[in-house]
Amino acid sequence: MNSSSPLTPAPHALPERWSRYQLSVFDNSFERSTFITGWLVQGAIDVEALGAALGRVTQKWRVLAGRLEAVKHPKLWQIAVPLDETLPTDYPTFVLTSSIAEVPLETFIQLPLQTNTEALPQSLFLHPTTPRQNADWAARRSPLTCWHVTQFPAVGDQPAHACIGFARSHGIFDGVGAGMIMRAVAAEMAGQEWTVPPPPSEKRQENHITSVLNAKVAGGEDTGKGQCGYRALGLPGMLGLVGWHLRERYWRGASHRVFVIPQSALTPLVEGVKAEIRTQDSDLLVTTGDVLVAWLMKTIYSEGSSPETLAHCCNFASFRDLIPGRSLSDYIHNSFIPLPYPVLKVEEINALSLAEFTRRYCAARHSLNLGHVVSAHLLLSNNPICMPVHPKAQDTIVLSNVSASRILETDWSPVGSQGTICGYRFSATPNNLVIGNSVYISGRLGDGSTVIDVNVNQTRLASVAAAVNDLTQKHANTATV
Repeated sequence: MNSSSPLTPAPHALPERWSRYQLSVFDNSFERSTFITGWLVQGAIDVEALGAALGRVTQKWRVLAGRLEAVKHPKLWQIAVPLDETLPTDYPTFVLTSSIAEVPLETFIQLPLQTNTEALPQSLFLHPTTPRQNADWAARRSPLTCWHVTQFPAVGDQPAHACIGFARSHGIFDGVGAGMIMRAVAAEMAGQEWTVPPPPSEKRQENHITSVLNAKVAGGEDTGKGQCGYRALGLPGMLGLVGWHLRERYWRGASHRVFVIPQSALTPLVEGVKAEIRTQDSDLLVTTGDVLVAWLMKTIYSEGSSPETLAHCCNFASFRDLIPGRSLSDYIHNSFIPLPYPVLKVEEINALSLAEFTRRYCAARHSLNLGHVVSAHLLLSNNPICMPVHPKAQDTIVLSNVSASRILETDWSPVGSQGTICGYRFSATPNNLVIGNSVYISGRLGDGSTVIDVNVNQTRLASVAAAVNDLTQKHANTATV
């Protein structure tokens, strides 16, 4: 059911039959973050048609119609899933809001899109009353997914545009799960069939990931101590981390920009690196993401950091395929840990060739195993405040390749879009803290261009801008020869 604003449902609107299942400690680390994926599209969005599609998805996939609940001992969260065949008409299963922009789109961005642009404001994709932490999602009994559309009407010969935002608690869904949701929504918008995950049974469910990992610990599983990529901070450490991000924003000028690299400029870089690695290790499967992550790390640390600084790249990977017992192919909750990338001095990052650096990162990615997951599970279970910061690192870049989820490539044409122009990513927190030192490889646009979402300080931002410009200009010069 469509809701015009994210209000708490009335007590009498609750279904009668419920199933409840616990989330895991992997959800706890992100319970104070609401993640927003945004699309800037050309065309006016039919909000009613979008709402109808969301209604069908949440009616079929009942987990998405659920509510978040707190479990005090131990501190965890659980999902309450309504199982009534017909849900009460006044029980909202999602939130969809819309607004008409008061200023033209050109106030924020110039079209056609440039290679380097300032990110659009978060407010264009997020309703101001959307919860920003798990405690609020639970207290308000808010639907688990919130959607917001900001319309920019056509003016003269300028076509209409719209911003579409998909907000959800990062303490409930990870990027892979959000991708599953978007594929279901895209199928419903297009009137296509999709495989609906079965509802849980009508009783309290244990979390399969937690059960498996607890059994591994009890059985003496090698936990790969120190390899999980998390650090227990405690309250002083967390306050210090908050202070660091505030310094990056207000003293070092951290800002949020989006870079769009044409496919014709990126492909020669990627294929050249892959070819060089094949001469050394023909069996190593290298992806475009491997090359981009290494290229971005070398770019970011090319200026402004002490050569002796121990730097680490926190790039997350799903561990669903590592958990035995049953398939987690439809598990939409947090199931990822940082990849076991090496901690390196800045001088070593700069000295390594791009091919050798990529090879090391790629080999580390392939080495991810269940021991790393068990180690992370133990640390997160025994320490209430943990962050994905390597214990040996002095500086950490969160550099996440989320392109595999294909979220950016969602086809909005059934509800009025004439094409996606760009994509955006935001993390909304209760205290409006902007998380810096983060880079997201967001995915590809329709023309094959790759979108990179960057939030770093001015020195690092200038390095990324120069590298992207050099890459695109090099291709342009080659193409004109």
